[in-house]
Amino acid sequence: MHMWYWFGVDLGNFLFPGYNITTVWGLVATCLGLAALAVLYEAMKVFQIHLQEIGIKSVSRTASASSESSSLLSRVTPKNFRTYTRCANCSKWTLQVLHWFLHTTLGYILMMAVMTYNAYFTIALAIGGCFGYWMFGPTLVRLNMQRFYRKQALVKCDEDCKDIFTNQQRRESAVSIVAEQLVTEANIEVHVSRDT
Repeated sequence: MHMWYWFGVDLGNFLFPGYNITTVWGLVATCLGLAALAVLYEAMKVFQIHLQEIGIKSVSRTASASSESSSLLSRVTPKNFRTYTRCANCSKWTLQVLHWFLHTTLGYILMMAVMTYNAYFTIALAIGGCFGYWMFGPTLVRLNMQRFYRKQALVKCDEDCKDIFTNQQRRESAVSIVAEQLVTEANIEVHVSRDT
């Protein structure tokens, strides 16, 4: 096994016993297949966000029945999430878990291909990843920005907080939101009517 990059055609067994690469055409076909898998890996990132959005909408419908005294930012509680995973929408959760499994497995397969230190494979994976990002990157950025903007909220002050902010025109505060492996900051503006 090589521990440095090399340009060779005769790889012997590749990833699985019995898959031998000994000819130039076998190497070219494997490089094209790896590039296609790299494009698929990038596409699966977009699909993962769509699956998460479907899951969040289902959980939000379950959580919307909670009382008004509950916190605005903690509508989705572990209790609601457990109810969601046990209910009829379990197929959506199963699909998300299956997608995560396939995405992670594909990532490890691509990593193992790079760990052969064959320069042709690394170049093929880099080109496939670039092409996949060129195709799906703008969609991925757009979906992430939509998720971020949905987390921002404009909150009007009710009677309980009116007493606290009577002498101030406006107050901004940063609230940390931790969701789906992302940590973002959202600004919440509180407006107080100046009737008094």
